[in-house]
This record gives sequence, structure tokens and C-alpha cells, in this order.
Amino acid sequence: MQNDFLIDTKHFPLFIRFITAELICGLQFLHRRGIVHRDIKPDNIMLDKDGHLRIIDLGLAQDRLTASTKIRGREGTTRYMAPEMILKKPYNVAVDWWSMGIVVSRMATGNSPFFDGQQLHIVRQSITTDKPSFPLWLDADLKHLIKELLQKDPERRLGLTGDIRRHPFFGDMNWEELEQRRIVPPFKPFPHVVGIDHLDLPEDAPALHPMSNFSFLAPSWTQ
Repeated sequence: MQNDFLIDTKHFPLFIRFITAELICGLQFLHRRGIVHRDIKPDNIMLDKDGHLRIIDLGLAQDRLTASTKIRGREGTTRYMAPEMILKKPYNVAVDWWSMGIVVSRMATGNSPFFDGQQLHIVRQSITTDKPSFPLWLDADLKHLIKELLQKDPERRLGLTGDIRRHPFFGDMNWEELEQRRIVPPFKPFPHVVGIDHLDLPEDAPALHPMSNFSFLAPSWTQ
């Protein structure tokens, strides 16, 4: 998500709720298909021309996972890595829910709930041992949501367990309408931001591969 977009402060809580809800829909879509993204972070979350969320850059994704599958490998961006990945333990799709917790915290407060300095070894130590820290003014329901996403035990982490859509933070969110893009986003990118569907291409131009603009691709995704 681009930090230079300006959002009216009165719409900011609605923006956080909307973006978080659409991110949930995106992760559940991937996970139902046996895909773990492994690099959920702001750089890989973008808005289309209408203000709807798109998860991008599947270069580190692992597919063909089942409900009981666990994999290994430290992948992604350290500041968004789940404790089990940092500790090189077997893991599953729960790592995406942890990363989402960090993303939502940064979106809501501007900071990670863990040490966020330049020393990555301290960052890793903080993620694996410290309790998350939040400003006192943070909305209670949002704080609880983030804390549940940042459970160090992946088996207790919201998203993997429980029904995240029923969390009080989302209130009376109509998830069916959200998935069908019937809810108007509280924020749209600036008018000068051009979507791929507005590109002026000649009629005989070759068709664009649906993932041609991704910076990294796993071989299985280009087939």
C-alpha cells in the first residue's frame, strides 16, 4: 500500500476495517487452495483503481499444501516473519496470519508491535520472545484482533483457528457483499493512478500474461 496516499482522518477507521477484511478474504482464498504466500507485507498489498485490495508477488508462495501439511524454509521479510519460521520450525498457512497482524498494526499505528530497529538479530529475538506492544489510544477491538493474530503458538493463532470474520472489530460487515465487490471502498487512489485496464494498447498488441507485472514468480505459477 502506498504511504503517500492521503486519507481523510474521519474515514481512517473505516479504511482499516475495509482493507483488513479484504485481506482476510484474499488469504482465505489462497489458503483454501493450498497456497501459503509467505511474504505478506505492505509492499505486496496494493489497491486497484476502484480501491479494492490486491495481494501481489507470489514468488515465495508454496502451493499444494493440505490441512495437515507443514513445510520448512525461512522465506519472506524478517520484520513480518512468524516466530516458527524464524526458529526454523515446520509451519503452515498460520505464518500468513501472523504477517497480517504486523501489517494491520503498522497500518493502524505506524509501527510494528515488536522491536523495529536496524539490528535484525534483535528484531528476530523480539518477535520470538517479546509480547506485542501497542499505544494506549488504539481501539480495543482492533488491539484484540491484532493480539490474536500475533499468538506465538500457531495452533492458537486467529485465522488458523476460530472464525476471524466473527471478530467484534468487523461489526456487521456483510462478507458476502464484500467478496462480490459490492461494498464501496472508503478510499480510492488518486485519479491520475492508471490501472492496467486503462492502458492504451494497440489492437494487435500481444495479450499480457496475467502475472507479467510480478517481480518474482515461482515456476509453477507461469504454467
